[in-house]
Amino acid sequence: MSRKKIILVGAGQLGVLVSNILKKDKKYSIAGFVDTKKKLGKTVNGIKIIGGDDYLKKLPPKKFSLIICIGDVLKRKKLITNLSKKKFKFPPIIDKNSFIGNNTKIGLGTIICGHSVILNETIIGQFNIIGTSINILHNVKIKNNCVIGGGSTIGSNVEIDDNVFIGVGSVIASKKIIIQKNSFICSGSVVLKDINKNTKVLGNPARVIPT
Repeated sequence: MSRKKIILVGAGQLGVLVSNILKKDKKYSIAGFVDTKKKLGKTVNGIKIIGGDDYLKKLPPKKFSLIICIGDVLKRKKLITNLSKKKFKFPPIIDKNSFIGNNTKIGLGTIICGHSVILNETIIGQFNIIGTSINILHNVKIKNNCVIGGGSTIGSNVEIDDNVFIGVGSVIASKKIIIQKNSFICSGSVVLKDINKNTKVLGNPARVIPT
């Protein structure tokens, strides 16, 4: 059976991480990276950068699946909007070294990196990045286009809205905390209460800081 062809959009460190996940999986054949025109023709992690900024406009959506390997939430949002209109397929990518609990749902285009634990009855929407060694407890709801940095813990019953960035090593306490959309949680923060939309927080306990 032939493997499905996939293109990775973004040849930075996240792109390298995702390419390593796919090499272990062997479900997909990596056709190449797409990045800026300046990097065209270079090789990253043994994979060639086959296209620049305009490459995806010409690409037939039925021939390739895509994975967005860019960690910036705003850049991801723009790409998701543009590429979804072209009807590309965006499979979820899950590292084999991660644990997924019972009745957990994972949406299209979501990346789950290695050594993460996602417990039962959790819902993870589309185009999220769940970094390395993350613990997500039961009954968590994560909407779309969120980035959760490595080593973070998301407590049970937490709800995270769209376009939220959670920095490395952060903790969201186990109670019905709601993180509203477009929020930015700095690395190492400990969140003990709801976070309003368009808010940046830092510290232990996390406090609002000017943006």
